[in-house]
Amino acid sequence: SVDSVTLSNTFGESRLEKSFEMIAKTIRAANGTTPLNNMKRQIFYVDLGGFDVHDEVLNTQNELYTEINAALTTFHQEMIDAGLNDNVTTFSMSEFGRTLTSNGQGSDHGWGGNVFLMGGKVNGSSVYGTYPDLATGTSIDLGGGVYIPSTSADEYFAELALWFGVPKTELPILFPNIGNFYDIYSSDSPLGLMDLN
Repeated sequence: SVDSVTLSNTFGESRLEKSFEMIAKTIRAANGTTPLNNMKRQIFYVDLGGFDVHDEVLNTQNELYTEINAALTTFHQEMIDAGLNDNVTTFSMSEFGRTLTSNGQGSDHGWGGNVFLMGGKVNGSSVYGTYPDLATGTSIDLGGGVYIPSTSADEYFAELALWFGVPKTELPILFPNIGNFYDIYSSDSPLGLMDLN
């Protein structure tokens, strides 16, 4: 039972931390030996709202990032302590970015944004893609501070799919546009984010 699982680390009281605590208990309940619910891979989904701010962006983001950092730090340490860090990958996603120019008080809806991954199989401590020139009027500025991303979501999710065990030849089924960004017959992975061996 998940309720009887003892963790090595103490999670905080925020909703996000409580969500990660329950995920850690669920993973620990399987003792790292039996697939949960007889599944080869499991996905746990956690959401955190509050980023759709048009003013006071820095204050709001500071609070949200502090909450995210606390939850991820404790969860990551729990997976290390459980000896499961190589079996767990935590990743973020968002449906939109923010503009890099001000609307007078903050920012508006944009296109490009940042995501992150963590886990034992992640080739970490690197930035993948091309960090944009933050000047306005560049070739990637569509106007109003909306910037074209340097890296496609297809590549990012294809890399995760490969880690999940999806064969390269099946990537176009999941990501119909992957051929615009990645050759599935390449010996390289889409972005090199993860150790896929």
